[in-house]
Amino acid sequence: MVFEFNYILVGLMQIVGFFVQGCTGFGCTVIAASVTNGFLGTEIGVPYGTLITLPFLLYLGITGIKDVSWKDLGKIVVLCLPGLFIGNYLTSIISETQARIGIGAMVTFIATMNIYKCIIKPLVLKHEVSDEDVPDTPIRIAVRYGALLLGGIVHGAFNIGGPLITVYTIAAVKQKEKFRNTMTWVWIVLNSINAVNFYNAGRLASPELWGSLAVGVPMAGVGFYFGMRYLAKINREQFLRVVYVVLFIIGADMLIRNLMVLF
Repeated sequence: MVFEFNYILVGLMQIVGFFVQGCTGFGCTVIAASVTNGFLGTEIGVPYGTLITLPFLLYLGITGIKDVSWKDLGKIVVLCLPGLFIGNYLTSIISETQARIGIGAMVTFIATMNIYKCIIKPLVLKHEVSDEDVPDTPIRIAVRYGALLLGGIVHGAFNIGGPLITVYTIAAVKQKEKFRNTMTWVWIVLNSINAVNFYNAGRLASPELWGSLAVGVPMAGVGFYFGMRYLAKINREQFLRVVYVVLFIIGADMLIRNLMVLF
């Protein structure tokens, strides 16, 4: 196990990411992805993002195990599995710069998608539109399943497929508590499979990985604790709008910087 100052910087970002996780139930890996992989590199950063979530996911999963849609959980895992292994394979054949470009692009896309949904769309329409108000069409169904399959690939490659996977789950699981608990178990299963795949590929043997986790896990715990504590006191919608704007800036910066390396 080794120590570098970068581990503290990455850990500080985990405080932010896990504060959001504690408040909203999702987002810790995506929010921290650009900083984590920017400082640690994707060879360490992706397994780091996988392992650091598991203790907190298990806590949420066990406490909410009585209210899980097991049928939907099984369906999501089965449909994501092929993409998960494809994503694992892709990371073994692309360069560090290409991986960072992929992470930056996905983070920017995710942030843009949510900025449109949470900020631009309500401003243009002057009111919130529920998914239940929009008729379900073959195109919308195809988009949901496509997002699920693509989410599996992104999660296998970079461990940030969550926002794409939730495109499907939001429509499938209507109850908020059941949705949150079901998605928690989706991450437990998919991240555990990713961890096993990383172990088999020898990516968990790095002293740098365990040194950075030794610093990051306690700091993530601080963020998670305060996120859970202030869950009821924060305006979730306003808070997420700020998060998505910051996420867009961080992701776009990572994307542009690494694209410039190619030219």
